Amino acid sequence: MSLVKDRSEGRRPVGTRPSAPAFWRTIAAGAVGGGLVGLLVGGVLGRLLMRVLTLTSPPSVRGRMTDDVQPVGQISLGGTMQLFVTTIALGAIAGLVYLWVRRVLPSSGRARPLLFALFTGSIGGSFFVHDHPSFDYTVLRPVWLAVVSFILIPALFGLLAPTVIESPRGWARSAPVWLVVGAGALVLNLTLVLVAVPVAVAFGVSRSETALRFWRGHAVTVAGRVLFVLVVAWGLYGLAADVVSLVTGTASTLPLHP
Repeated sequence: MSLVKDRSEGRRPVGTRPSAPAFWRTIAAGAVGGGLVGLLVGGVLGRLLMRVLTLTSPPSVRGRMTDDVQPVGQISLGGTMQLFVTTIALGAIAGLVYLWVRRVLPSSGRARPLLFALFTGSIGGSFFVHDHPSFDYTVLRPVWLAVVSFILIPALFGLLAPTVIESPRGWARSAPVWLVVGAGALVLNLTLVLVAVPVAVAFGVSRSETALRFWRGHAVTVAGRVLFVLVVAWGLYGLAADVVSLVTGTASTLPLHP
């Protein structure tokens, strides 16, 4: 509906503009659906995995600060709420990214989540996993569990988010527009500033028949798929650089990795 396709586009002539309310419902569905999955995967599962790493690490690491300046082994209400708010916002942004990325993904209900999981797992993992001598991946034990955990979290997000966002009976398609848009803004919270310009551009394109025809054209599809492959390859390259660094115990010197 925005700069993306949805399941209803197959019934709409190519180039036909979606209505403004439909555009905002799609944007809100991406943000809220992504935020919900971000909370469950990044917030709840992430908190559990961090607790497991605390228990499997030597007692001497208790109380020391992680890379995110959080004390190991200390669980507080404030810290947990901060984690939940952060993962909701990051999930909401990733949900909006999905609305763009799905433009070049196959329409298959099985292939689309798998490919998006590859995308989020490679890029998210390359940003979450750090090279030597990162505290989180050098001091906490076992190192392999820390690496696998923080690749698994973004990959699992990518696997689940498409189904939640694309739900044909989702509330975003039936609730009042003001409620839908308000919920989308709420889950984005402070990151709304970061996505305001891209969303505004997407809305502008959705108002133009010419721009829509170009966006839905073959050239954009091919270019988008090439870019998708390059981004995934970049993420995998970054992960490989970090893993080699951790295995060898030396800081990575490879250029241009996340």
